[in-house]
Amino acid sequence: MTEGMAHRPDDRRRAWLARLGAGIGIGLAVLALGGCKTPPPPPPPPVDETLEGAINGVLLDMARQLGAQAGTERSAVIDPLLDGRSGQQTRATERVVQALQAGVPRVLPKVRLLPFDETGAKESRWLFNGTLTAQEGAPGTYKLTVALSDRAGGVVIARGVAPLKDSQLDLSPTRFYSESPSLVRDRAVQGYLATTEQPVGQAADRVYLDQIPTSALLAEAQDAYNHERWDRALELMSTAAGRDDGQQLRTFNGLYMANMKLGRTADAEAAFGKIAALGLATSNLAVKILFRPGTTEFMSDAPIYTMWLRQIARAAQASELCLTVVGHTSKTGTEAVNKALSLRRAQAMRERLARDAPALGRGQRVRTEGRGWDETIVGTGTDDLRDALDRRVEFKVDNCV
Repeated sequence: MTEGMAHRPDDRRRAWLARLGAGIGIGLAVLALGGCKTPPPPPPPPVDETLEGAINGVLLDMARQLGAQAGTERSAVIDPLLDGRSGQQTRATERVVQALQAGVPRVLPKVRLLPFDETGAKESRWLFNGTLTAQEGAPGTYKLTVALSDRAGGVVIARGVAPLKDSQLDLSPTRFYSESPSLVRDRAVQGYLATTEQPVGQAADRVYLDQIPTSALLAEAQDAYNHERWDRALELMSTAAGRDDGQQLRTFNGLYMANMKLGRTADAEAAFGKIAALGLATSNLAVKILFRPGTTEFMSDAPIYTMWLRQIARAAQASELCLTVVGHTSKTGTEAVNKALSLRRAQAMRERLARDAPALGRGQRVRTEGRGWDETIVGTGTDDLRDALDRRVEFKVDNCV
């Protein structure tokens, strides 16, 4: 037996042991890998629903949508945000605008914000507008929507939406809106609201965009009114009234209120006559007349309400229109009681109109309806300035039969 043959069994044993060890090692490695599952990804960070967090989230989303455009120098203005339900400016929307003004330079440093006045409106290429909408059944919870439009192209180029929670936001309307005699949700406001809801890449409301210079003038006038600069408010509102696109309820509400503050009662009544005529011509005349609880008696300012109804009666009689007077209530008390009360108030309005314009009392020239709280705009049931729009009387144009 040769030397090589003498050592062959040991070689085979060593080879077998080596293979066995390798197999065990592989098996252990497989077991180890099988026992260590890939950990799940960490949960996303909580959404910052503070006012600043919501603004930051909206602007970051808009910057992502803009892409390369975000790095291009652009001038822009902010048309003051509106309450999504009422179409009014409120203390809350004023705070949101302040936060937006602070956030734009931080997130979109290439965007140069200009004041929203006539000069800024003429020089700006981009336009921010938006809404703050209270979420029903969740006090202190809102949806913030901001749209960015390219005025030259007439297109919405970015849009951001974010939840917002803040129990301290004040939904009371600004002074201009709280003292306006009529609801100012007209075609101009409808165009504003429609633009905020338009998907990216779609056309912004053309009427709204075309009216931006006059809207900026009206914004200046409203600011002057809010700060008790009555003469300046009257001057700016008068300028707007001289323009074709200034024939808006905001304009004539402003003329009425500024003249009243300055003691020019005859001019104020003439301005209210234009509110009545424009409202009836567009079938959009809703007047904030407050009644004593549970009655058809005016709560206060009876001489002013009498003047309003006198102008509405004259406008209706001159136009030979037929009307339906619709009474509304805020969301307090029972539904049945509010339905009946709103009808009695509408009937009382018809009787008062007929005193000033007897033709309105004949036949079916003026009908009445009571809708209780079915068509609340604000719906808080607070029975104060916040839901004053819910306690309104509407004058709707009807076909005469």
